[in-house]
Amino acid sequence: MWVRQIFKTLVILGSVSAVLLGCRAEERDRFVYYEPGKYKGKPDSVLSQEQRKILRQRTIYQGTGMASGGGMLASPGKSVRKPSNRNDNLQKLKNRVRVQMGTGTN
Repeated sequence: MWVRQIFKTLVILGSVSAVLLGCRAEERDRFVYYEPGKYKGKPDSVLSQEQRKILRQRTIYQGTGMASGGGMLASPGKSVRKPSNRNDNLQKLKNRVRVQMGTGTN
């Protein structure tokens, strides 16, 4: 019986301490009232010229289609697909429609 009382007391003390100490120190001073269109955070730090240069270079690499991460660029003039006869494909499509409508045969 006394073990049950001790267990109950420990659970209650643990719950109370979890509620009282639940927030970390860095989360305690956060604002919770937001106003649309108004930024209430810390202002951004100013970038140095070197940091700007690095960022510009990164955007150039990302926008040029350069290979990164194991891929290779196709060499100019080489086609990945074999050339297809457009009329051939169109005729196949028309035949398929006829068969599906029940007006033609294979």
